Amino acid sequence: MSGRFLLKTLFVALAFLPLAAPAAAQDELNDGPKSLVISYRASAEHRVAFRRYLATNLAPRLRAMKAKGQIADFRIFYSWYRQPAVWDGLVILRFPTFAAVSGWNALERSEPGGLDAPGLALADPVASYSSDLAWSRNPDDLKDGEVYYVIPYEYRNEGEYRDYVKGYVLPQFDGWIETGALSGYEIYMNRYGTGSPWDSLFIQHYRGMAAFGKRQQITASVRDKLRNDPVWKAWSDKKAGIRSESENSIAELIAH
Repeated sequence: MSGRFLLKTLFVALAFLPLAAPAAAQDELNDGPKSLVISYRASAEHRVAFRRYLATNLAPRLRAMKAKGQIADFRIFYSWYRQPAVWDGLVILRFPTFAAVSGWNALERSEPGGLDAPGLALADPVASYSSDLAWSRNPDDLKDGEVYYVIPYEYRNEGEYRDYVKGYVLPQFDGWIETGALSGYEIYMNRYGTGSPWDSLFIQHYRGMAAFGKRQQITASVRDKLRNDPVWKAWSDKKAGIRSESENSIAELIAH
């Protein structure tokens, strides 16, 4: 058997192997997911009251849970506008351990999505996703007046997508931080994602209205510089076949 034939055989075999997640991703999956992303929908007539409920009812209860060590951190976002396929409220819980998630699960038996009877009269907890905070920069440097841009994605292959985030997404996000427009970002991966509505969730922290207003300008400027990087350019050219994007949200931070 010739050496050329052996090499060809090996190449074909490798081509059909599933794309593997990088080592860091495998480390992340050694424990259960320690973030829970909960979305809520309120009717138009209850939207104002539900925002007030989140700030004055749910937020104090979550702070009490944090003080007891039952959760490690939380944040509550509220969308600027009512949109057809977008949540009104979004709560992200982080737990100190995966075992601590069981405490929240016990609460869910009587208070779905953490909402007591007054809360359930105002909104529905539409979905809860067990997630990992896979990448972030200054995720807890949250300030009043910031604008939070939330983008859901679906991908075709997790290993490929993780490589894409590292090669294409993170250089852009870090570039936007260098411009001063962004103060930080969070990227969550749905541990059990199989498609709609999202496999990954981006939350970009814009420093304020002025910075957010220049989003398109800053995006184009950073991308122009990155096009000189052949690795980034290669991911850019094929990104459309790697992931799809659904309706974005613009939100404010209610509590953390």
